[in-house]
Order: sequence, then structure tokens, then C-alpha cells
Amino acid sequence: MDKVRMRKTIMLTIAMGIVFTSGVYAKDTLERVDAYLRPDFKVEVNGKSVKDATPLIYEGSSYLPFKSIGELLGATVSWDEDKKVIKLAMPVQTQPETGTGTTSPSTGGNAGAGTGTGTGTGTSTPAPIDPPKVEVPEQITLDTPIRYNFVHENKSYPTLTNLYKGTVYMRWKDIKDIPINVGTPKLSKEKLTEEQYVHVDLIKPYWSDRVKGDLNPYAIIEGGGTISESKLKALNDYFGTYETGLTIKPMEAENEYEVLTQGTDKWFVTYKLRFWQQSDGKWNVSNIGWKSYPKETTTP
Repeated sequence: MDKVRMRKTIMLTIAMGIVFTSGVYAKDTLERVDAYLRPDFKVEVNGKSVKDATPLIYEGSSYLPFKSIGELLGATVSWDEDKKVIKLAMPVQTQPETGTGTTSPSTGGNAGAGTGTGTGTGTSTPAPIDPPKVEVPEQITLDTPIRYNFVHENKSYPTLTNLYKGTVYMRWKDIKDIPINVGTPKLSKEKLTEEQYVHVDLIKPYWSDRVKGDLNPYAIIEGGGTISESKLKALNDYFGTYETGLTIKPMEAENEYEVLTQGTDKWFVTYKLRFWQQSDGKWNVSNIGWKSYPKETTTP
């Protein structure tokens, strides 16, 4: 992996990990240190390998993305901008079954009626989920979009997420079909695409550890169709390290697609691209039209 691509991977990992860099801090609160990234180190949580969690080594201690590790443990991690506090909340546990029945002591022959856990009749009632109180803006802008892939019950849900002012928002149409009731969260409208996004902290308490996620190497396919992996790889090769294909949508003509990208300069471009196949089966890409959009300033 070349240095530019490695840097992009690290940046995306940090964005979906500890996403608390939006505030403006006084110089006297910052301290420069010499630390080292160790991509050769592996991280496991409860025996499960953590992808894209490159340890940072400082004075013999290992530092990891707080949010990524917290969420793997089923916690919700959030940032209080006013108090400059990183908050971690463990998931609400469901209530154990209760009921009235007959319990048998481990020794002796007496039996008595009582209420408890274990044997007996009763109804299991999950504890209500109280999502955190977060401020949800009416409108957001695409600032740092990240291609993600959520998995629930072995089914993938490719999702466009967006890091906006230090908070991760997920595109609503990508995750709303995950069969977990998340209530009716307040949504934010994205300015460029006019699509609806949801604040991650309003969803995570419901998902708990039932939904896993990882970075998606390809553009998010729009329109409910399928596109071969060889085409998606050709798209990545076409843009190289200077632009990232965020979404791809089939057009009316065969092998023509509309692709939304963001460049290293943070500008957005919608391309109309045509794919054509060589005799050896390899796909090539040519540009047949484009429209650019200026970058948005989202720093407070």
C-alpha cells in the first residue's frame, strides 16, 4: 500500500473512531508529542480481530481509537462539545424473566411458591431504550463522507456516512431497512444531495452489538441494482488517490453510470462515466460529462 493510500486509510479510521476534533482549542491546551503508528500490531477484542485500528505508540504505551473499541464492546461513545468531555455509555440490558412459580431448593424435599428467575411462568419484558439527548441540526453538509458497510444477520448494508462537525451521520435510506426497530429518530437534510441523514448516537443504542461495521472499499451502489466487483475496482483505479467514488448509479444506457466523488481538495464532482471492456475482460472507464460543486466550510 502506497503512502498516500495508507494516509487515507488512517484518516478514515480516525474519522469513524475518535471523531472529536471539531472544536477550536486554545494553544495552551495542546501539547505536541512524538509518537509512532504501528500497522504491524494487531488488535483483538474478546478474541475478535479489530480491523483498521492501527495502534499509536507513545512512551511505551499503546493508544487506540476510543470510539471504535467502545462500540465493539457495545457502548455508545459521544462528545460533549461544551464541556469537552468524551462520554461512554454501556448498552441498556434487558430485564430478566420474572414470574410466579414453584422453586426447588438444591437440597431437601421442601418446595415453596415464590417469584424469581429461572423456572416458572412469566413474560420477558425488554427494558425501554432511552437514546441520549443530542442536538440534531435541521441541515448538514457533506464534509467528510465515508463509505461504510454494516452487517446484520449476515446481510450487508452498504452505507454512506458523513463526518460533520465532529459527529458521524448515516444516510437514512441506507440503514432504514435493517430489521431493527429504531423508533422515529429526528433526521437532518444534507444540503448538496438533499438526502436525509441520522445522528449515529440515535441509532447505536438500538443496534447494540447486533450490527457490525467496517470500511467499504467501493462506491455505494444506488438504485437497488448490482454492479460487478471488477467494475467497482476499475472505478477505484480510474480515480486513483486524487478522488474517491462515493456513490454509483446506473444510467439508462448500458454500462453508463453517474458517480458522485470527492477530491483531495474537498470539492465534489458528479461524473457521467462509460465502462467498456477489453478483449482480456478488463474494464476501462471514460468520462462523458461532469458537474462540480464547491466544498463547504463546516468548522465552527
